[in-house]
Amino acid sequence: MKLSSIRVTLTEKDIYEIVQEYLDIDNLNIENITLNELIEIEGTYEKGANIPFYVMGGISSIVGNTVYVKILKVKIAKVPMAAMVVSAALKGMLKDYEEDGITIDKDNLIIDLELIAKVVPYFNFKLKKLAILEGQLEAEVEEVVYAPHKKKVVLGKKKSEKSIINPEDSYHKLRGKIGKKIPGKYEKVMKYAMIIPDIIALFWRLLRDKRVEMGVKATIIGITSYLVLPIDIIPDFIPFIGQIDDVALTFFGLKKIMDKVPKEILLQNWEGESDIFALVDEGVDYLYALLGGENISKLLRLLSSITTGKKEKKA
Repeated sequence: MKLSSIRVTLTEKDIYEIVQEYLDIDNLNIENITLNELIEIEGTYEKGANIPFYVMGGISSIVGNTVYVKILKVKIAKVPMAAMVVSAALKGMLKDYEEDGITIDKDNLIIDLELIAKVVPYFNFKLKKLAILEGQLEAEVEEVVYAPHKKKVVLGKKKSEKSIINPEDSYHKLRGKIGKKIPGKYEKVMKYAMIIPDIIALFWRLLRDKRVEMGVKATIIGITSYLVLPIDIIPDFIPFIGQIDDVALTFFGLKKIMDKVPKEILLQNWEGESDIFALVDEGVDYLYALLGGENISKLLRLLSSITTGKKEKKA
């Protein structure tokens, strides 16, 4: 049976069930989808902890077989995220889906329309138009063919199964990761790398502390997102830092935060064994001497851009 053209309406519940069944992104849990001229998605990303997120976007255009979804707002733990961090994070999370036709270009999610037809069971069709209405998604499709034996497709599954990440192992493996990348004479970096899990725990407690200003929390979210999400924002023009970026960004970021948060609040939220103030001062001095003033200046400008969204330009 073949139909020339039909109009299909999908409710929020329909879309949620399709996403749950056919979209499988490691550690990502989508909990709610709302349609109201724009698309709003809420859920959690699990990487050592359940990180709540909120995304708002809208269909900006359909060109040929491609739909462009403009990402308008992203919040992690209720804190707005800078555009450069959002773009880098989404690229990392969706890298297994590039062959399926889902890509990211700056703040645009780009979807091959044939992809949508691929995941719908029992029918083959071409998608002609797509519109977001109140509580529903309306699609106009053509060349509809009934295909009872059509195989179920789970997007990205064949690739993600090869590289499933156990969140609990992420920082357990950090020593080996860094150890393979840096020369033996820089082994002192290991000492600071091993304290990162305690610093991340401090960050999460500061995010929940109502006494900490929102501007500081935005900085914390930017740094934490870099550490726990699959992103890479250290530019190639900063030599060697890219090999120890976790350590450098964490220590200089924490130093910036410590300058804005009262000492008593930091101590109340710190549960590590070391003296956090002495440790950070020592680590910052060591990394400054190791990497040099010019590279550190570039890193600090990059750190600032995480929350402002303005990318550091090449000198």
